[in-house]
Amino acid sequence: MTISARPPSAGFTLIELLTVIAIIGILAALIFPTVGKVRETAQRTVDANNLREIVKAATIYAADNNDRLPDPSQSSPPVSGGTGAYLWAGILAQRGILTDPNFYFAKGDQQFDGTYPIAIVNPSSRTALDSSFTGKTDLSFELVGGLRMGDAPTSPVAYTRGLQTAGTWDAATAVYKDVGGHIAFLGGNVQFYPNLTETALQLTLSNGKKGPNVTQAIPTNAKIYGTASAKIGTAAGTAASAPQ
Repeated sequence: MTISARPPSAGFTLIELLTVIAIIGILAALIFPTVGKVRETAQRTVDANNLREIVKAATIYAADNNDRLPDPSQSSPPVSGGTGAYLWAGILAQRGILTDPNFYFAKGDQQFDGTYPIAIVNPSSRTALDSSFTGKTDLSFELVGGLRMGDAPTSPVAYTRGLQTAGTWDAATAVYKDVGGHIAFLGGNVQFYPNLTETALQLTLSNGKKGPNVTQAIPTNAKIYGTASAKIGTAAGTAASAPQ
């Protein structure tokens, strides 16, 4: 009886193994940036939808308040415990119109620590802002207070934090660094504007002309409210400025 020898088992040579590893490395280098880009774009879509809902909530509020959108400078605000942008959000939450604090934070915001507040207004006292909300150093959006429904539909209501008067977003403090940002308008549309040094942001100013300065694109009765990293909005409100 003849017993045949078992053929040697097949396997990769060192050169073949190194070739496979090199191919995997090349594919990873091509795929990973694309996946990251898709993820960033998807998150910006979420942020745009949040801005759209914020504007919608503000217009619902206006329907029951003589066509006036939230105004933190009003003499008797319905909630206490905060100022500026926090109060702007609190006015809507106190009325039960937009109560979810997550809407005011972009997940990809470089200033956001990933922990969402419990509530905008204190659940046990609907007349006070919740400390988990006001304790956040930054909101991801700057908000315009004092607008009326009769103002131009091209008036900004809210925009991604970090916009400068020159029409670009500040790399150090803006939500998307120096990539760009969203602006939500009274007419209901939300637009993403990339940072382009050769083409400054062009808004419709209060005199009907075009320009990059958002303070010139809001009516004289309005102010811009922002948190710590905002470039234009402040706790007390940055007033509109007349176009040159």
